[in-house]
Amino acid sequence: MKRTFFFSLTLLVLFSSSGFAQVRALGSNVLRLGTGETTDNDDITLRKRYFEEIANARIFFENFSVGLRYEMSDPSEVGKNFQGIRRRWIEYRKDDLTLQAGHTYMTVGRGLSVNMFESRPINYDSWIDGFSGSYEYSVAKDVIDIRPSLGVKAFAGNLDFVDIVDTKKPIQHIKSQGVSSTIGLFNKKLNIGLGFVQAFTSVDEQGPGGIKTTLREVNQPEISLSFITDNLEGYFGFTEMRSYLSQIFSKPASADQTGQAMYGALSYSNEEFALTAEYKNYRYFLGPTGKPNENYFGKLPISNPPEVYKEFTYTTITRTTHAVNFNDELGFQVEANITAIPNFTITLNAAASSRHNGYTDVLDSSGLPTGKGAISVLPKLNDVAYYPFWEMFGEVEYEFGGLNYIKIFGHRRNNVIAYSGSKADEKRATTFGAKLQYATTKNQSLLAILEVQDLYDSNRDTNEHKLSNLLFSAQYSFNPHITFGGIFDFSTWYEVSRHIWPQAFVSFRIGSAHTVLASYGAERGGINCSGGVCRYVPAFKGFRFGLTSQL
Repeated sequence: MKRTFFFSLTLLVLFSSSGFAQVRALGSNVLRLGTGETTDNDDITLRKRYFEEIANARIFFENFSVGLRYEMSDPSEVGKNFQGIRRRWIEYRKDDLTLQAGHTYMTVGRGLSVNMFESRPINYDSWIDGFSGSYEYSVAKDVIDIRPSLGVKAFAGNLDFVDIVDTKKPIQHIKSQGVSSTIGLFNKKLNIGLGFVQAFTSVDEQGPGGIKTTLREVNQPEISLSFITDNLEGYFGFTEMRSYLSQIFSKPASADQTGQAMYGALSYSNEEFALTAEYKNYRYFLGPTGKPNENYFGKLPISNPPEVYKEFTYTTITRTTHAVNFNDELGFQVEANITAIPNFTITLNAAASSRHNGYTDVLDSSGLPTGKGAISVLPKLNDVAYYPFWEMFGEVEYEFGGLNYIKIFGHRRNNVIAYSGSKADEKRATTFGAKLQYATTKNQSLLAILEVQDLYDSNRDTNEHKLSNLLFSAQYSFNPHITFGGIFDFSTWYEVSRHIWPQAFVSFRIGSAHTVLASYGAERGGINCSGGVCRYVPAFKGFRFGLTSQL
C-alpha cells in the first residue's frame, strides 16, 4: 500500500528554503499507528489495527496565510478511511478585518445558532467548505464617552455531515449562510448581539425503488445580551429555529416546526471567591421517540450550544458522562471556587437536567406514547421517564511549593440513559480519588492518580446490578526528555471476558520539535465526549505508537 509521509512538511521545507525572507512557515505532523484486539457490543474479540498521519502546514506572507492539512487514515482508528487533502484555506488579516476562504468555521455568541467545531477523538466535524469573515470598528473615547463598537461576522458554505452517535443515519448535505452583529457600549462592557442563519438540508436514503430524498429549509434568528463589570459577568442568549419540509422521502410535502433554545450564565468573582451559575432550556425539537419527521427536524450540526455540566479529566467519571439531548433538555449548573485559605483551592459543582416531558405506555390516536406532563423551567428529577441526570462534585487542592500539589475529590452522579415503558437504563456512580504531583528533584517529577468507584448499572443482572472500579496511574518524568509510567484498571464485572486492564507507556522528546509516545497493554472502553456530544469507544489491547512534530 502506498504511504505518503510528511507531505505538507515537505512543502513547508520547500517554501522555507526559497530565500524569501518575508515568507514565514509553520508546520506540524502527527503519525499514529496501533495494532491489537478490540471487542464489539457482544464482547466478541476482533482484530484491530490503524495507521494515521496528519500533516499541517501554514505559510505566512504579509497579511496573507495559506493553510493545508494532508491526512492519510488507512485504516482509520475512528470513522471512515481517508487519504488526501482534508483541509485547505487562505486567510487575509489586517487590523480588525479577517477573511477566510476554503475550509472554515465560526461561532456566534455561545453557539445557540452557530458553533462549528472539530473533535478527532469522536470523529465529529462540522466545519464548512466556503468562506467566513469578520470586522470590528470601535469609536475612540475622545469622540464619544460611551465608546461604542460594532462587530460583524458572516459565513456561507457547504457541509456533508456524518452522525457519530447513529452511524447508520444517512449523510446530511447542508448548505448554510449566516450573518451576525454585536453592538458594544462602554468599551464592550455592555453588548447586544443579533444574528440570522439560513440553511437548506438534503437527506438521501435508500428506499423502495431507489434513493429517496427529504428536503428541509431552516431560518434561525438569534439575539443575545452580555455585560461585564469589575466582579460580575452575565450572558443571555435566545434563538428560534423555524423549519419547513418541502419534500419527504421524494414526495412533495408541507410540514413545519418551530423550536427554541435559551441559555444564560451569571458569574461573580473576587480574589477569594468565584461563583458561576448556568441555565439551559433547549427545545429545538420536542417529542417521544418515533414522532413523525424526528429524523429530519432538530438542531443543525453547525449549532452546538453549551452542555451546562462540568467536563472532567478523571477517567472513571468520564466513563459515565451524560450525553446531552440538545433537541429536548433543560437544566442548570452551579460551581463555586474558593481560594480564601492560603495554598488551598476548593471547587464545588452541582448540575442537573431532564427532558421537558415523560411518556407513558398508553398510545394516543396517532400511535405515539402519551405525555405525562410538560415542565418548562426546572428539570424533573424524580421520574425516570423524563431522563433525569444530576451530579455533585467536590475537590480540594493543596499546593505545597513550586508545582507540587495534591488533590482529593468526591463525585456522585445519577443518569438515566434510556427509557422504554416502565424499564429504564440507569447508571449511578460514586467516585472518590486523589491526584499528586511532586518534584523529586529539580528536573524530575512524579504524577500519580487513584480513583475508586462504586457503580450501579441497571444492565447488569448479577450482584443487584452493582460493581466496583479501581484505577491507578503513575508516571515519572525526567523533564523534559523522558516520561514513563503505567496504568492499572480493575473492575468487578467478572462475567465479561476481561476485568483487569494493565498498560505501560513511555514518551521521550527528540530535540525540541519531536515527541514520541509508545504504549502496550489493555485499555478499557468507555464514553468519550466533546462539547456534550458523546460516542462509545470500545476496549483495545495491543501496541500504540505516536510521533508528534512541531516545526
